[in-house]
Amino acid sequence: MLTGELRPMRQLTIDGRGVEVPEGATILDAAREAGIEIPTLCFREGYPPLTSCMVCLVKVDGNETLLPACGTVVRDGMRVESETDEVHAARRAAFELLLGEHLGDCVAPCSAACPAHLNVPAMIRHVQAGHGEAAAAIAGLCTDCGARCEKVCRRAAKDAAVSIRNLVRFAASAGDGARRPPHATAEGYSVHVGRVPPEDIDAYLIEASGAARVEPADGEAFTEDEARSEAARCMHCDCRAAADCRLRDGAAACRASATKYRGKRRPFEQHVHPQGIVYEPGKCIACGLCIQVAKESAEPLGLTFVGRGFDVRVAVPFSRPLEEGLQRAAAACVRACPTGALAFRDNPEER
Repeated sequence: MLTGELRPMRQLTIDGRGVEVPEGATILDAAREAGIEIPTLCFREGYPPLTSCMVCLVKVDGNETLLPACGTVVRDGMRVESETDEVHAARRAAFELLLGEHLGDCVAPCSAACPAHLNVPAMIRHVQAGHGEAAAAIAGLCTDCGARCEKVCRRAAKDAAVSIRNLVRFAASAGDGARRPPHATAEGYSVHVGRVPPEDIDAYLIEASGAARVEPADGEAFTEDEARSEAARCMHCDCRAAADCRLRDGAAACRASATKYRGKRRPFEQHVHPQGIVYEPGKCIACGLCIQVAKESAEPLGLTFVGRGFDVRVAVPFSRPLEEGLQRAAAACVRACPTGALAFRDNPEER
C-alpha cells in the first residue's frame, strides 16, 4: 500500500472484496492491500510502472479491454475482477508470448534426463568448489541408470561429454549417509532450449575449461584433483536463477505452454561481469527494470534499449562491455531481474 502524506481515500471492490486505498493508488496496490495475488514481471515497488509485460491484466467494469493492474489508478466505486476465465486466458497468452522468445533452460539437459532429477550442474559446481558434503547431498540420490546424463551432455558437441558418472561417484564417496535435503533435485515447470546449433557452443564454453575429458588415472575413481579438473569442463546449461524466477513461477501458475509461440531463435550469448554476474540476453524480456535501477544508481553509462520492434534488446550504450555499464548497480540489477537474464554466477544456495 502507498505510504507518505495523508491523502483522500478511494474505495473499490476487487473480486467481491471491499478495499480502501489512498488517492493515486493503483489496482495492484489495492489488490495487495486485500491480500489478492496478481502476477507481475515488469513492476518493482518504488519505481514508475512500465506496463510492458502485460501479465497483471484485470477486468474493470465499464472497460471493453483488460487493463494492467500496475499502471491503472483506482477510481472511487471501481469494480475489478482478477480471477475470471477471460483474465486467466489473457495472462496465459502474455506468458506464452514471452516464453516464445525465451532462450534458456530452467534445468540442464543432464538433470532433465536423470530419472532421479538430480541437480547435476549444482553438484558439479560443489565438486569444483570443494564443497564435499553439499555435493554428496545431491550425488547420494543417484540411481545409477547407466549415465543417461552423459548421453545428453552438450559438451559432447565440442569434444566429449563431461564424465558425470565419475563425478557422481567421487561426490557420493564424501557423504556420510545422512538424509538428503529436498533441494538437491531439479524438478518443476521447465523450459528447454533443445538442440544447440554448433555455432552457439563456444558461447556456452565461456566459463568452462577447454581441457580434454579426464578419466581416472587408476581406472576406478577420481582423485580430488582429477574431479575438480573434470568439473571445470561443465558448461552449466542450467538457469542460475531457476529457483527465483518470476517468469517461471507465473508460467507454471497459469499453465502456460512454453512452445505455443515460437519466434525466430536468437543466438545464444553470455556476458560475464567481473563482479560474478552473468548476462544472457536471450532470457531478457525487455521489461526495463535494470535500466531504471542503473539510472537511479547514477551509472555513468548504465543500460538502455537498443534496436526496434522485435529486435529490441537491453545493452550498454555505445556497444561498451557490461562492466562499463554496470559499475555500481550490478548486484541491484540482478535482484530486480524477473527472468534470470542477469544472475549471479553462483546460486546463493550453492555458495
